[in-house]
Amino acid sequence: MKRTGNIKAVVIMLIMVGLVIGYYFYLTSRSGSGLPKDEDQVVEEMTVVQELLVRADYREYPSTPVQVLKYYNEITACFYNEKYTDNELEQLAMEARSLYDLDLIMNQTQEEYLSDLKDDIATFEAGNITILRSSVTPATDVDYFNYEGRECARLYAVYTLRSGTVNQLSKEVFIMRKDDEGHWKILGFELVKDEEEGN
Repeated sequence: MKRTGNIKAVVIMLIMVGLVIGYYFYLTSRSGSGLPKDEDQVVEEMTVVQELLVRADYREYPSTPVQVLKYYNEITACFYNEKYTDNELEQLAMEARSLYDLDLIMNQTQEEYLSDLKDDIATFEAGNITILRSSVTPATDVDYFNYEGRECARLYAVYTLRSGTVNQLSKEVFIMRKDDEGHWKILGFELVKDEEEGN
């Protein structure tokens, strides 16, 4: 008899806890998100730059030249299209340089790279220029070759730049080289002149 009374007490207690929890969720869901409507407690979403930097901590290194260039273009679009803090810009710059071949990295210090990058960004801002979109050579059209015993690849990126209401195309050729760990790294890149585009 005593045991039955204990079981009833436990069941009643569980029902009471369930009702309290249920009522709490009912009250919090009435206001939409359940968060206080106080303007000082607005929850902000992550920016495009913050999302990229968070993903960068967990992503594996891109496995093909095309994937490397697409990721590089994603970072580049952040440089010229998005808002960010000085610290976020430095993190983006480090992420971009992580895709560079050691020979390219050795051409300038991190400070020089960052200074040049800031100058380029300022030029884009002064001209009200953004990168509307970019496209990369299809994987089937990547030109693979060997140079001095190292695997290399040549591929292209086409950028649609917008300044005000005017769009303009810009094409760049990228040379990549596979490093000792098997990662494709950007060895160099340059603007393709009009007369070269047919080649």
